[in-house]
Amino acid sequence: MKMKMVAFIFLAVLLALAATPVYAQGTPVLPHAFYGTIEVNGSLAPVGTEVEVRGEGVQTGIGNNPIVTTFEGEYGSAEPLEPKLIVQGEIAEGAILTFYVNGVSTGKTAEWHSGEVTELNLTVTIEGSPPETTEPPPETVEPPPKTTESPPETTEPPPGSTESTPEAPLLPPPPPPGGESAPGEPGNWPVLWAVIGGVVVVGLIIFVVARRKAY
Repeated sequence: MKMKMVAFIFLAVLLALAATPVYAQGTPVLPHAFYGTIEVNGSLAPVGTEVEVRGEGVQTGIGNNPIVTTFEGEYGSAEPLEPKLIVQGEIAEGAILTFYVNGVSTGKTAEWHSGEVTELNLTVTIEGSPPETTEPPPETVEPPPKTTESPPETTEPPPGSTESTPEAPLLPPPPPPGGESAPGEPGNWPVLWAVIGGVVVVGLIIFVVARRKAY
């Protein structure tokens, strides 16, 4: 009876030891999550930038590896329920992980530890991709408004001008030669009176002749 009891206990211990590795292998391994800032060519990475982790035993193309940025200059989030870069697979504890941005290695590495959440800031230089600047464009200086006022008029002629000065009033012409006076001047009065007298005489003669014929 005692022998059967000892054999039963020994068998139970063997079964327990054999079942332990099976239970350990069935336990899921927790992934290692990452988040942080990211710069490309010295500027904040634009939305849509792809961040990926590679390493021995790391599964890529599943879950959030790679992860695509939804905010400028950030990948993942520190908030517990927000998405992060998830690294999982058959990975040995302490394995070295390498980070890539748009397929280009950042040179940044980290150790893998199951169940941890790590903040890791990334920078990368990608040739042929000009850096994006967030600086505002330079301000343009507007020209001063045009004035419609004309400059004050000056009456003085400019230097070197050929404009002639006002002419002096003309003097009366000199008297004709021989001392004769022009018509209408005091020297012509005798001639004028002679003409008038002649006209009067002729008129009187015509008047007398006409009157005699009438009788």
